[in-house]
Amino acid sequence: MKTKEGRLVNARFSDYSCQMIRLEFKDYDKPEGENLSIQMHTYNPENKFIKEVLKEHSEEDLQRNYHEFNKMENLRQKMFQKFVERFDEIIDYLDSGIPAQQVVAAPVTLQEVVNLGKNPEEFFKLKLEIFELPEVKTSKDRKWKASMRKASTTLELFALLNEAGVVLDSAPSEPQG
Repeated sequence: MKTKEGRLVNARFSDYSCQMIRLEFKDYDKPEGENLSIQMHTYNPENKFIKEVLKEHSEEDLQRNYHEFNKMENLRQKMFQKFVERFDEIIDYLDSGIPAQQVVAAPVTLQEVVNLGKNPEEFFKLKLEIFELPEVKTSKDRKWKASMRKASTTLELFALLNEAGVVLDSAPSEPQG
């Protein structure tokens, strides 16, 4: 639906009683930040303008959008409350001057490596990453590759890599997937 305000991009009930609807229009000819206008209308399905709105956004859509909006508002409120509760910690962190890229992740433990083999999806991703290594990709040793495919633990998989003399760089690899 297009009006002089722009194209209708969102519509929802504005209150629990469903007596008002909130319409958002975007004018794509105006610069970002100045192109959104909001209108409030009494919900009367017999009104000509409201009938036009209902062609694009059914009453069920209006209700669903109202409930989704309220869920997001509740989430925002909870996040803001966390921010307020931890304000001093957050400010201390920001004032510390540590750039975000210098934050060091906790070291990986042996137990985490072992547990990776217990998660089939993550273990499969690890195997895919290993099979993308140049030394593995170009190897003609089918028996060794088959052993790696059949490996059922991360330690077994790493042992097979070590047996073949594959040296992993200390530089982080690109994440797969």
